Amino acid sequence: MKICPDCNGENRDEAIFCTKCGNKFEGQSLNTDVNAIQNGSAPMNTAAGVNQVIQPAAQPSESVTPPIEPTPKKKSNILVYIIGIIAVIAVVFLGMNIISNANPANKLVKGLAKLSKMDKATSTTTIDITYDGDEEEIDFLNEITIKLETAADINNLLAQISLDLLYSNKSVVQVEAGANNEDFYIDLKDLHKEIFYQSIEDVVPDYQDYVNDYKIIKKALDGISVKFDEKKYIKIVKDVLDDDIKGSGNKVTVTLNAKNISKLTEKILEEAEDDKKLMESIRKNAIDFLNEVIDQEKKFKIIEVDDFEDALEIFEDKDDFEDYYQEAIASALDGMDYMDLDIDDLPEMEITFRFGSGNTIKGIDYTGVIEEDDETIEIIVKTDIKSGANFTKFNRKNAIEIEELLSGGEIEDVAEEVSENLIKAIKKNKNLKDKIEELTGEDIEDSIEMMMYGAFRFAY
Repeated sequence: MKICPDCNGENRDEAIFCTKCGNKFEGQSLNTDVNAIQNGSAPMNTAAGVNQVIQPAAQPSESVTPPIEPTPKKKSNILVYIIGIIAVIAVVFLGMNIISNANPANKLVKGLAKLSKMDKATSTTTIDITYDGDEEEIDFLNEITIKLETAADINNLLAQISLDLLYSNKSVVQVEAGANNEDFYIDLKDLHKEIFYQSIEDVVPDYQDYVNDYKIIKKALDGISVKFDEKKYIKIVKDVLDDDIKGSGNKVTVTLNAKNISKLTEKILEEAEDDKKLMESIRKNAIDFLNEVIDQEKKFKIIEVDDFEDALEIFEDKDDFEDYYQEAIASALDGMDYMDLDIDDLPEMEITFRFGSGNTIKGIDYTGVIEEDDETIEIIVKTDIKSGANFTKFNRKNAIEIEELLSGGEIEDVAEEVSENLIKAIKKNKNLKDKIEELTGEDIEDSIEMMMYGAFRFAY
């Protein structure tokens, strides 16, 4: 007979649990023979994988069988990982935006630094003018919109500009001009069927030699990387502009006037004057630049390297360079003290920088207001910027050389054709036609012919 130590209940010798209180007896073997089922006991797989014998009692009320819980199903961690990654990205993104918005000066300085390093760029600019006053001649500007697209390749000295003049949101005339490695050209589009051009060599003799030397210098300049304490200069921008620089989302808006521009320039020069890190970085970069240029002496077509060699001696002598450095900044600061600048003469400018990914400036919007007496002129400029540049292919076969045009006496024929096409273009825009006739008091034909005659006579 086995006595339970908890309740003193009597149990059979082979009992594992007390039939009265359910207490488990210590020292009882859990191994039984499989055939024990014939004697009234049954083996059973537990969650731990052990054969545990449940001993039936003489009466159901006397047997307490411990509950057997099902094995818990193992949960996948993939969802947890995904949620965690998303949370981290969200926190980082939010943090970056908070930092950028909290310090728009930092965002602006870094964005301008990236913009200055673009070798190829295309900008599209829209200019609108709003006039509030009584002058009819100026009121004419309210309906005018100018669209400009400029493309530039700094490395190869390629440039192109396209102009589209609109009135009441309708295109009137389009003009394109550009410069490639050989020619300047002007394309009047619908105003004249042929393009006008002039060889660059006729305007700038030995132009290709200048291009050759420019590329050598440009390559050496690309290796310059001036080091300075960005935080100090960012703080200057932030402190000087104060409420005049604000960040909102992916935009930074700066309000500039003569007073804060002058103060900002002065504070930056004062900081640079005592900036040893900047001064030494300039010196080291200049030495590397000058050495690279001097090494290319035989490749230059026009530039003589003697001046570069003299400059190198100054930069290599640390004391001499520091004297030149301090003197240059001191001279600039003195010049500001004597600058005759009437702050009321310069209009206040509000400039908004729009940012894309990677803190890259993708657009600059400018609003300028000129107020005089009871009249206000508001100039609204919006510019979109993107990297890369494409240029129109120019063929001399379909073009007129400007020098021959001026010397050959055909300028009057060109003026007549341009005038006729311009009149047609303006007549298509009824609002513009009526406005010109209202202001001049003449028919559109007479007004345009007189204007074009004067313009071509001046050019001739």
